[in-house]
Amino acid sequence: MTLADYLRRTGTTLSAFGQRVGVCHSTVQRWATGQAAPRDKGMMEAVARATGGAVTAGDFFPSGELARTYGLAETQAPLAAEARALGLDPDAIAAKAIQDAIRAEKARRWQEENRAALDAQNAWIEKHGLPLAKHRMF
Repeated sequence: MTLADYLRRTGTTLSAFGQRVGVCHSTVQRWATGQAAPRDKGMMEAVARATGGAVTAGDFFPSGELARTYGLAETQAPLAAEARALGLDPDAIAAKAIQDAIRAEKARRWQEENRAALDAQNAWIEKHGLPLAKHRMF
Protein backbone atom coordinates (compact mmCIF):
# COMPACT_ATOMS: atom_id res chain seq x y z
CA MET A 1 0.00 0.00 0.00
CA THR A 2 1.33 3.44 -0.79
CA LEU A 3 1.52 6.17 1.81
CA ALA A 4 -1.04 8.18 -0.16
CA ASP A 5 -3.44 5.22 -0.03
CA TYR A 6 -2.89 4.83 3.70
CA LEU A 7 -3.53 8.51 4.39
CA ARG A 8 -6.64 8.52 2.21
CA ARG A 9 -8.09 5.31 3.72
CA THR A 10 -7.47 6.33 7.31
CA GLY A 11 -8.31 10.01 6.86
CA THR A 12 -4.99 10.97 8.42
CA THR A 13 -3.81 14.48 7.60
CA LEU A 14 -0.30 15.19 6.40
CA SER A 15 0.37 17.21 9.56
CA ALA A 16 -0.90 14.49 11.90
CA PHE A 17 1.17 11.82 10.19
CA GLY A 18 4.21 14.10 10.17
CA GLN A 19 3.88 14.59 13.92
CA ARG A 20 3.78 10.82 14.42
CA VAL A 21 7.07 10.28 12.60
CA GLY A 22 8.77 13.59 13.49
CA VAL A 23 8.77 15.38 10.13
CA CYS A 24 6.89 18.35 8.70
CA HIS A 25 3.73 17.99 6.62
CA SER A 26 5.55 19.00 3.42
CA THR A 27 7.92 16.04 3.84
CA VAL A 28 4.95 13.70 4.20
CA GLN A 29 3.42 15.27 1.10
CA ARG A 30 6.60 14.59 -0.91
CA TRP A 31 6.58 10.99 0.33
CA ALA A 32 2.90 10.54 -0.52
CA THR A 33 3.30 11.95 -4.02
CA GLY A 34 6.42 9.92 -4.76
CA GLN A 35 8.70 12.95 -5.03
CA ALA A 36 10.84 11.69 -2.16
CA ALA A 37 11.16 8.80 0.25
CA PRO A 38 12.21 8.45 3.89
CA ARG A 39 15.93 9.09 4.09
CA ASP A 40 17.17 6.19 6.18
CA LYS A 41 16.30 2.89 7.83
CA GLY A 42 15.26 4.59 11.07
CA MET A 43 12.78 6.82 9.28
CA MET A 44 11.45 3.87 7.27
CA GLU A 45 10.89 2.01 10.54
CA ALA A 46 9.09 5.05 12.00
CA VAL A 47 6.76 5.13 8.97
CA ALA A 48 6.08 1.40 9.30
CA ARG A 49 5.29 1.82 13.03
CA ALA A 50 3.07 4.84 12.41
CA THR A 51 1.08 2.92 9.78
CA GLY A 52 0.89 -0.28 11.78
CA GLY A 53 3.01 -2.01 9.15
CA ALA A 54 0.70 -1.04 6.29
CA VAL A 55 3.44 0.98 4.57
CA THR A 56 6.99 -0.39 4.47
CA ALA A 57 10.26 0.33 2.69
CA GLY A 58 9.17 -2.02 -0.09
CA ASP A 59 6.27 0.30 -0.82
CA PHE A 60 8.65 3.19 -1.38
CA PHE A 61 11.29 1.13 -3.19
CA PRO A 62 9.66 -1.88 -4.87
CA SER A 63 12.93 -2.89 -6.52
CA GLY A 64 14.62 -2.94 -3.12
CA GLU A 65 17.06 -0.22 -4.09
CA LEU A 66 17.12 3.35 -2.95
CA ALA A 67 15.73 5.34 -5.87
CA ARG A 68 17.33 8.59 -4.82
CA THR A 69 20.00 9.54 -2.36
CA TYR A 70 19.75 12.58 -0.19
CA GLY A 71 22.53 14.82 0.97
CA LEU A 72 23.11 16.37 4.34
CA ALA A 73 21.18 19.51 3.44
CA GLU A 74 17.98 17.67 2.55
CA THR A 75 18.01 15.32 5.52
CA GLN A 76 18.86 17.89 8.15
CA ALA A 77 16.72 20.83 6.94
CA PRO A 78 14.17 20.57 9.79
CA LEU A 79 16.93 20.50 12.40
CA ALA A 80 18.74 23.41 10.77
CA ALA A 81 15.56 25.49 10.77
CA GLU A 82 14.97 24.75 14.45
CA ALA A 83 18.57 25.63 15.30
CA ARG A 84 18.27 28.95 13.45
CA ALA A 85 15.02 29.68 15.30
CA LEU A 86 16.93 29.20 18.55
CA GLY A 87 19.64 31.61 17.42
CA LEU A 88 22.21 28.92 16.69
CA ASP A 89 24.40 28.66 13.59
CA PRO A 90 23.76 25.15 12.25
CA ASP A 91 26.36 25.52 9.49
CA ALA A 92 29.11 26.27 12.00
CA ILE A 93 27.90 23.49 14.30
CA ALA A 94 27.87 20.98 11.44
CA ALA A 95 31.31 22.06 10.23
CA LYS A 96 32.74 21.70 13.76
CA ALA A 97 31.12 18.29 14.21
CA ILE A 98 32.52 17.08 10.88
CA GLN A 99 36.00 18.40 11.75
CA ASP A 100 35.86 16.66 15.14
CA ALA A 101 34.73 13.39 13.54
CA ILE A 102 37.52 13.55 10.96
CA ARG A 103 40.12 14.31 13.63
CA ALA A 104 38.91 11.45 15.83
CA GLU A 105 38.85 8.98 12.94
CA LYS A 106 42.35 9.95 11.82
CA ALA A 107 43.64 9.50 15.38
CA ARG A 108 41.92 6.11 15.67
CA ARG A 109 43.38 4.94 12.37
CA TRP A 110 46.87 6.19 13.28
CA GLN A 111 46.76 4.32 16.58
CA GLU A 112 45.52 1.20 14.81
CA GLU A 113 48.26 1.40 12.15
CA ASN A 114 50.96 2.00 14.75
CA ARG A 115 49.69 -0.38 17.45
CA ALA A 116 52.67 -2.74 17.13
CA ALA A 117 55.23 0.06 17.49
CA LEU A 118 53.38 1.59 20.44
CA ASP A 119 53.15 -1.80 22.18
CA ALA A 120 56.86 -2.45 21.55
CA GLN A 121 57.81 0.95 22.96
CA ASN A 122 55.63 0.45 26.04
CA ALA A 123 57.14 -3.00 26.62
CA TRP A 124 60.69 -1.57 26.34
CA ILE A 125 59.88 1.19 28.84
CA GLU A 126 58.37 -1.31 31.28
CA LYS A 127 61.49 -3.45 31.04
CA HIS A 128 64.17 -0.71 31.02
CA GLY A 129 62.43 2.34 32.48
CA LEU A 130 62.17 5.78 30.93
CA PRO A 131 65.23 6.94 29.01
CA LEU A 132 67.14 9.63 30.93
CA ALA A 133 64.77 9.26 33.88
CA LYS A 134 67.56 10.16 36.33
CA HIS A 135 67.73 13.66 34.77
CA ARG A 136 64.02 14.42 35.13
CA MET A 137 63.17 17.18 37.59
CA PHE A 138 59.56 16.12 38.20
